[in-house]
Amino acid sequence: MKRILLVEDHEADVAQIKSAFERFSLDVRLEHARSTELAWELMQCWIEAPGARKPVCLLLGQLAGPRDGLWLLQRMQDDRRFRQLPVIALSREAAMSDQARVFSNVVGALERPVDDLAWRRVISAVARISQSLPDLAGA
Repeated sequence: MKRILLVEDHEADVAQIKSAFERFSLDVRLEHARSTELAWELMQCWIEAPGARKPVCLLLGQLAGPRDGLWLLQRMQDDRRFRQLPVIALSREAAMSDQARVFSNVVGALERPVDDLAWRRVISAVARISQSLPDLAGA
């Protein structure tokens, strides 16, 4: 089963994303980290644990505080082990989406629509697309 790591601190968004993945992405296990620090620690565990499977993708929210989504992207860029891990950045602000696009592993940077129905459509599309992501966990 493929894994995707969701890094998001907004509980309502987490609930909607989980719901979409349960509905549209049956062969993907969605894991959740509430902070970039926790996500970074999990990523270190993947490297250190024998037989640990890396996720096929990170879904990265903007996150509040000094260690926001851009902080995690910079960490990943600086570490050759995570430089190629695909990231889809999800933000409530256009500026964050624009800044995320600079990183080579960001395969998509989406601004969260204000309209709830449009947001659900975006998340559903991401969940459907996740079905076709290659599982490079052993690579």
